[in-house]
Amino acid sequence: MKKIIALILFVPALAFGQKNNSVKFIELNIGAATIGSHDPYDAISPGMSVLFGQTKEFSEKGIFEYQVGLAAPSFVTGKLAVGIGNLHKNIALAIRPWPLTVGPQAKIGRFSLSFELGTADDVSFEAGFIATVGYRWTIGSKK
Repeated sequence: MKKIIALILFVPALAFGQKNNSVKFIELNIGAATIGSHDPYDAISPGMSVLFGQTKEFSEKGIFEYQVGLAAPSFVTGKLAVGIGNLHKNIALAIRPWPLTVGPQAKIGRFSLSFELGTADDVSFEAGFIATVGYRWTIGSKK
C-alpha cells in the first residue's frame, strides 16, 4: 500500500516538474529518392510531402519530434526523431515507419534537412536513399 501511495504522489511531480516547451508546425518537404537501389546515380525519383508535426524539449538539450502527413508518391508518411538541441536548432536520429527509412535529420531555424537509408524493397516503398529539404511554419504557440 505504501508503494501505491508513493507512486500516486511521485508521478504527478514527474509529469508537472519536467520542462514542457514545444512547438507545433506544418512542414513542406521536397526531395529525391533512389528507387530499388542504393546507387545514388541509379533511378532517382522526386517526391514531396506536407506534414503536421510537433517538436518537444524533454530536457535542456534533448528533443523529441513526430510528423505525419500526405506525401507523393507514397500517399502518406510519418517520422519520429530523438536528438540533441532545442526547438530552433537540433540534430536527431529519425525513423520513418512508412516508407521505412532511418537517418539523420537537422533543423536550423525554419529549415530542415534529412538523409535517410531505406531497404530498397517493398517495406521502404522501393527507396534506397531519401534526401529532403523542408520549410516549417509554426502553428499555435510555445508552452
